[in-house]
Amino acid sequence: MNKSITSVFLLLLAALAFMAFAAPTGKDINPPQDKTAALFPEDIQKIMETSCYDCHTDASTGEKAKMKLNFSKWSEMTSAKKVGKLEGISEVITSGDMPPAKYLAKFPDKALTTEQKEQVTKWIAEESSKLMGE
Repeated sequence: MNKSITSVFLLLLAALAFMAFAAPTGKDINPPQDKTAALFPEDIQKIMETSCYDCHTDASTGEKAKMKLNFSKWSEMTSAKKVGKLEGISEVITSGDMPPAKYLAKFPDKALTTEQKEQVTKWIAEESSKLMGE
């Protein structure tokens, strides 16, 4: 019986040693991706992440903003719904209503430049046409 206890102990020790050396280091693990990652072309994605995602994703605490538009739910929307949301985005960006002035007072670096507004609205027009099958 003493030999079997020693054998079990050595087997357990070997298993623990194997797990310690075979365990991932963290370098080769892909971190979990947020649903909002890479929804749009890279240049548009960067603009949205900088100026929109703070309020319009599941990570936000602003319930009112998320009710209007939640990029975390983007992949669940129909094409028609996306077109409507894209048109809304284009309108509020063009009018200067988004990001809102109250938000920009705290985070002026989140303001959209004229070039970024033009870039996003141009992309929205193209994307809307694609989604509508034109």
